[in-house]
Amino acid sequence: MSVIDKIKNWLDTDNSVKRVAEDLQLTSELILLVRMMFADGRLKPEELENFKRICKIAFDIPEEDVPKVIEYLQDFGYETSVDDAVAMFEGLEWERKKTLLVHLLSIAKSDNQVHANEAELIRKISDLLGLSAEEIAKMREA
Repeated sequence: MSVIDKIKNWLDTDNSVKRVAEDLQLTSELILLVRMMFADGRLKPEELENFKRICKIAFDIPEEDVPKVIEYLQDFGYETSVDDAVAMFEGLEWERKKTLLVHLLSIAKSDNQVHANEAELIRKISDLLGLSAEEIAKMREA
């Protein structure tokens, strides 16, 4: 089965994957959140549960669809760099950027510890979004 056939098959059978595939900003945001889950070297159950909660509340992706969405992102988003994903937020309003950072911080804090690699990823994404250290500190305290 070719890559195109595989994508078509997924899009024909799964509404959540189809929605993610059709929305580059959503895809980019989810890629960044998945990268945050793995930033400290291993996926912890608390991070995955938090990711599922964010998917449901913020993006209306049912919990049962999350594994398929993650599989889609791994198969078709693996070449997307952090820089590329963040570029999708360039023209967006401050609130959307802030929400992305709040979600990233939430995942980083899921295990009650922000690891060095997680902090570095947050710093890099914040820089690319044009957010100041003071703005990040305020969000981190929240």
